[in-house]
Amino acid sequence: MRFRVSQELGQPVGTEFDLELRQRSLFLDDDVALMDLDGSARLLRTDRGLLTTVRAVAHLESTCSRCLAPMKSIIEIDFEEEFIPVVDPVSGAHITTAETEESFIISPDLMLDLGESLRQYALMSSPSKPLCREGCAGLCPGCGINLNEGHCSCPPQSDYRWGALAALNAKDQEGS
Repeated sequence: MRFRVSQELGQPVGTEFDLELRQRSLFLDDDVALMDLDGSARLLRTDRGLLTTVRAVAHLESTCSRCLAPMKSIIEIDFEEEFIPVVDPVSGAHITTAETEESFIISPDLMLDLGESLRQYALMSSPSKPLCREGCAGLCPGCGINLNEGHCSCPPQSDYRWGALAALNAKDQEGS
């Protein structure tokens, strides 16, 4: 998602511009994608670059962390970052400061690329353990069947860590 900002960088400090954001798909990583991103960006000319405020909504396509089923959810992406040019928009001379190394930059061809910032903030906005539904039962650890679709025929597994308590419970039941 790239925008030419050569004219915006030539404007006086304090000048504002609005951009409409629409992107059909944006891949965040191998198994997570943003679909149908819709939003807006407000650019404010600063003494160093462009302060960019983004507000967007998108459909997040990922997999359930319990049952591994594909799922979709809606996320909101809101952030404010200053993008600093690496070349002077008037003279074309390269600008090298510590600020350009640690912040988002405007490329030498004066293109503002919101793709990486959208990717980073979408990853932060997305749930760390996405669930297809609140009570997702997950997969059977024995046979791997999706327990949301039905029960498996595996015998119930006991956890050896509860063995001492199970022995006390059995002893209690014998004495009653």
